[in-house]
Amino acid sequence: MKFVRSLLLAGAVLATTQITAQAKELQISTWLPPTHSLHKQMEEWAKSVEEQTGGSLEVNIYPSSQLGAAPDHYDMVRDGIVEMSIAAPSLNAGRFPLWALIEVPFTFANTTTGARAFHEWYQEYIPTEMPDVKMCFITVHHPGALNFNKPDIRVPADLKGLRIRHGGPILSDWMTLLGATTVPSALPEVKELADRGVIDGVTLPWDMVLFGIHTAMPYHIDEPFYVGGQAWIINQAFYDGLTDKEREVIDAHCGPDYSEKLSTKWYEEQRGFRQQLIDDPKQHVYELTPEERKIWIEASAPISQKAEAEVTNKWKIDGAEAESKLRAKLKEHNALVE
Repeated sequence: MKFVRSLLLAGAVLATTQITAQAKELQISTWLPPTHSLHKQMEEWAKSVEEQTGGSLEVNIYPSSQLGAAPDHYDMVRDGIVEMSIAAPSLNAGRFPLWALIEVPFTFANTTTGARAFHEWYQEYIPTEMPDVKMCFITVHHPGALNFNKPDIRVPADLKGLRIRHGGPILSDWMTLLGATTVPSALPEVKELADRGVIDGVTLPWDMVLFGIHTAMPYHIDEPFYVGGQAWIINQAFYDGLTDKEREVIDAHCGPDYSEKLSTKWYEEQRGFRQQLIDDPKQHVYELTPEERKIWIEASAPISQKAEAEVTNKWKIDGAEAESKLRAKLKEHNALVE
């Protein structure tokens, strides 16, 4: 009996060793810190993928730009340096103008159903703009505030002469149009710039708290100025090389459903950070009057037109029609600013 048990144990060990040896590693690279909502959600995503593939896929997440700088994450996946990453297309100015329409000011009323709407809309344009990767899902942050190191910023004219860290090319154009000087930088660099006084303001959502940026930028206009989105992409060759079962599992963990699911949890957590700032006596969260808001919206019209023109110029498709389709999709999902 001992001999039989030994043989059974040896067989089990061998089987386990064989499974482990055959497991494919799916490396996910991000620039997010491990404390970030999306990182925590991706840990759950990874666990689910591993379980549903029976361990044939081993998912490892590398946060905090361990494997590469934030602007490089699209090319890292395209070139097979990593199997999956969070790409921020806005960090590659001019390269993804269709995606950049997400940044047109006063467009997204929420980023829960809004994330689903954007994914559904963008699917038509993936073959044009991101043909060499597999789109898994899209995350969109809570409509971003304008945050400053000084009080009394209420109308666009108040931005003249200020140095603003922007979140992408559309916002950069808008801030420049309004008389500000833009200071481009990746998210991990913003706190240092703020602490050193290199910038006077920053376009960021409420989870800026995670990076400590709010301590140097304690004045926040609470309006849906803009949103920023991230494309969670997979190397196409890696995906094509998976077994039918593995592809089935990956497909079940991708798509508009996941875009809404992850963005909704992120949205809810950011609402918590917003409340934290509201409750902090050292922070100042304020809304605009209806008249002030109208001035901001009117000031954004030229930026919408410019963004449409960039789509047309690069891809030879009607940029105004593409933006109109995006607004229609957002309205369909009750996520359009009106």
